[in-house]
Amino acid sequence: MSAFKHVGVGLLLAVFIIWLGHPVSSASRGTKSKRHDAMSAMGRAAAQARVKAALAAHGGVSDKEFEDAGVCVNEPECEGDEHEPLQDGPSSTQSETSIAVDHTGQHIVIGFNDFRGFNNNPLSASGFMYSDDGGEHFVDGGQLPSPGTDAIGTTKLPQVFGDPDIKYVGGCTFVYSSIVVAKFSATQAVQTMGVHRSTDCGHTWTGPFIVTPATNPSGHVDVNGTPQDAADKELMDVDPDTGRVAMSWTNFTPTSAEISVTYSDNITAATPTWSPRQIVGNTPADGQASVPRFAGHGSRKAYVAWWRSFDDLTNQVAFARSTDNGATWSPAVELAPSPFFFIDHILGNDRVHMFPSLAVDNSQSRSSGNVYVVYANNDSGDGADIAFQRSTDDGLTFSAPLLLNSRPGHDRAQWFPWVNVDSSTGRVHVFYYDQGIASSGDLTQVTHTFSDDGGVTWKQPMPLNARPFHAGWGNDTNQPNLGDYNQAVAQEGDLFAVFAEALRPPAGFTDGQPTSASMTVPDVTFMRLTQEHHKFKAASVDLGEFSFVDSGGNGNIDPNEFVKLTIPLRNYVTNPLNADKVRGINASLTTSTPGVAVVEGESHYKNIDPGDTRANDDAFVLKIGSSFVAGTPIELTLDVDSAEHGGTTLLFTLFSGTAHATTLLSENFNGAAPGALPAGWIGAHGGGANVVPWTTRNTFCGATSNAAFHANAADGPGPGPFTNTRWERLISPAFVVPANADYVSIEMDVCTDTEDDPNFNILAYDGFLLRVTDLTPGRLLRSVLAEAFADQFTTGSLFHYPKHLPRGGAPYFEDMSVWAGDSHGSKHVRLRLPGMAGSTAQLRFEFTQDAIATCADVRPGHTCGVSIDNVVVKSVVSGLP
Repeated sequence: MSAFKHVGVGLLLAVFIIWLGHPVSSASRGTKSKRHDAMSAMGRAAAQARVKAALAAHGGVSDKEFEDAGVCVNEPECEGDEHEPLQDGPSSTQSETSIAVDHTGQHIVIGFNDFRGFNNNPLSASGFMYSDDGGEHFVDGGQLPSPGTDAIGTTKLPQVFGDPDIKYVGGCTFVYSSIVVAKFSATQAVQTMGVHRSTDCGHTWTGPFIVTPATNPSGHVDVNGTPQDAADKELMDVDPDTGRVAMSWTNFTPTSAEISVTYSDNITAATPTWSPRQIVGNTPADGQASVPRFAGHGSRKAYVAWWRSFDDLTNQVAFARSTDNGATWSPAVELAPSPFFFIDHILGNDRVHMFPSLAVDNSQSRSSGNVYVVYANNDSGDGADIAFQRSTDDGLTFSAPLLLNSRPGHDRAQWFPWVNVDSSTGRVHVFYYDQGIASSGDLTQVTHTFSDDGGVTWKQPMPLNARPFHAGWGNDTNQPNLGDYNQAVAQEGDLFAVFAEALRPPAGFTDGQPTSASMTVPDVTFMRLTQEHHKFKAASVDLGEFSFVDSGGNGNIDPNEFVKLTIPLRNYVTNPLNADKVRGINASLTTSTPGVAVVEGESHYKNIDPGDTRANDDAFVLKIGSSFVAGTPIELTLDVDSAEHGGTTLLFTLFSGTAHATTLLSENFNGAAPGALPAGWIGAHGGGANVVPWTTRNTFCGATSNAAFHANAADGPGPGPFTNTRWERLISPAFVVPANADYVSIEMDVCTDTEDDPNFNILAYDGFLLRVTDLTPGRLLRSVLAEAFADQFTTGSLFHYPKHLPRGGAPYFEDMSVWAGDSHGSKHVRLRLPGMAGSTAQLRFEFTQDAIATCADVRPGHTCGVSIDNVVVKSVVSGLP
């Protein structure tokens, strides 16, 4: 590389990092721009792709240079001696879902961020699937096409980067919008918006047609000719009267976020054209996630809502209205009576926000014309509740917020709400992710509620998916695993909903191997609730902590035993909107597992008041046959009926077999002198200006013996505090898991006293996590988050990790669940890890801290750091006693 080209590349890198929000020497909290904080994961991936194309045009740059400039985030490949080519973006993401349905309800098109498309050239990460039979069957269509007729170097353009939104525009025509990276000049690309179109019910697509008002609308370029604007997070709507298609998005400039709107009146033309951009929001607080909606039914009114953020703690929903169908817009107003508190971070879920969802009733019902808004609101301090506001006067005024979830202020986070209105009946639907299903951990369900009187009264929230899932399943170090939103359509009494769901990785540790760096989950789930489904109100009960007594008396479920089950039910709704006693409860237990019979499968339950839990009056009894294979999970179904409610079906799993364990790794760190690591254990620097290796210490957390230790300290080399950020790992010796293992167990003791945020229950800034590295010959070398495939994961009395880190930027290990905060002494950790048979693996404990503050700033006088002790890894075969 010539000196001239090298200088040019360095200048481009510095300009790009400022453009994305990273000052070159910074890494974390207090130094990022709104652009970095607010830009979506796919927007950030598009930004990286754009700069890579520009760098290639200027003579190229190594991936290591790209990393050193601070662009690499949470990449397992960005690890010094283990450096490999950078991945381009979120790798295991089939999430962030969108849906559209034709007027017959038979043709359904679903869009989603699709990780498979990152391997294409031209890249396309906008996936789609379609159904021609009302959702009974779907065809995976792959990714939206790009002609690839432009290029910068070897990179073909345009590239399609997800953030999907799909709308039905009549006949069998659908349109699909995405972030697009398009050619701007011979050496530069631009981050804009594009629309694809299908005229055969979603089977095939043409495009992308570039949305020109979203293409560097300021016209500003830097000294290298780099466009200074970046388009992100678009949504669309279709006027049911005129067919006009509106699009709103965030235009990020180097210093601000502009909420922007345009429209097209010829979306079906050979090349659609768009109106000049209107800026509806451009204050320092304006952020992201604008949603446009038309009133329809002869009205020329249109609306846009979006998220505003005033600081790290308070937010608002901004709202603008148009009386000329989107040609001009009124000044924005704020809907909540006062700024509301920021959502807490959420275990297992990579990204949090308060993005609003907006809907207009364009049915012929009594509520026609009503405007509805929902968003996550954490004023109660329990993580977040789902707030609902409505307008009955065309958006001039809005009602006070009404909290819709089951136990506002008394459970845990609800997030990513979506509101839509049945275009035939006026029924208002709201659904959202919900961790109120458990008192701790990442267990999550998708919850749905609805109103038949324009949002005045609401039915009890009910689960929409078949069973709760762990939000962290399938998660990797890219973001976000569950996306940024889910969507639904309602018509003719039916609800068509789509969402990302992290089901149990089918192959456990090896899921996705031998060639993929990612697991095969999360994936897209579609649900169609017919009007008949809502005919009866289901009982608002979920499972308590079930237990069993086995006739063998060893606490395990083995062949030739009888097993008595106690299965408590909880009436989980306490919200005064719809709390009700559940009366006359009867339940029936069944199983589909071969070799297991239910011999006592019926029981009555006493009436359950709101918030209370009751156990079954009569024990459920299983007979485990002689042919049953020990170690087989037992799948159970509990059908619950009550006197005044419809049926509720609850699914759960019991593990079986007596554990026969072989120790593969055992370390109590006492064999090394304090300050040294035992033989075979290695410290490795992951990132940051200050290198502070893991060590051992015998005085932290009241210890009297040695333990692995890492300090949480403001000890960067300077100048200034922002060199404190670091990422350090502790690597265990490798171990080989026998081929007959049913699972691997890991037990250890952890203690933490690191910086967390006293304003929140979950948010922390410094901490550590566990990954398990696959070193098996013939497989791809990869490190897998323990949470991504663990069947069981407890920390003391808590499920999962206790804390979660925010978005931060390299070299910070961002958006991850961790051991952090004040653990109040040593806590015992237990993990059950399936799918490791025949694997060669090692443990990697990853510590990270941000640029400013330590535990001593939160708890003065405390000694800050983390420790690990008494690590025991066992291979387990589930067999007979």
